[in-house]
Amino acid sequence: MIEEFFRLKDGRVVHIRESRVEDAESLHAFYKAVTTETEFLITEPDEVLGVAEERALIKIYQNLFNRLYLVALYGSKIVATLKIAGARRKRMSHTGELSIAVRKDFWGQGLGRRMMELGLDWAEGILKRVELNVVDNNERAIKLYENLGFKLEGIKKRAVRLSDGFHDIYIMAKLF
Repeated sequence: MIEEFFRLKDGRVVHIRESRVEDAESLHAFYKAVTTETEFLITEPDEVLGVAEERALIKIYQNLFNRLYLVALYGSKIVATLKIAGARRKRMSHTGELSIAVRKDFWGQGLGRRMMELGLDWAEGILKRVELNVVDNNERAIKLYENLGFKLEGIKKRAVRLSDGFHDIYIMAKLF
């Protein structure tokens, strides 16, 4: 079970732990908010899962050996999430897809890195490969992923449309 209190660069302390079913409403509110703060996330605010769907998703993550769903709380407010979704097919169950979201007022504080470290430490004992997708103009995220051992494996050309036009998506992976 992953759980820790982590001090941010500015001195604030967040509680990082695995998600719980009772987090569903807070997670719904978090995703509604975080999807309005940046275009680096592919999901639009009107595409966010409903509370019942989020509750069901948490249960799936809790019941599969190769899935992890972390939340970071500042007080009672969720300010970041990290998911590693292990593949369901037996032949690919050693692989996982990572996604991370951090509220903008927590960027640059070390929280994303710490959540990635916790997730990758967990994954190393269970998975052989973790992959992710990142928009080509998200330079800070790309640098973080490279620093944590992710390598560029491919590029999906013009895969996402943002307010300033089409962008490529980089496919990156870390092997254990």
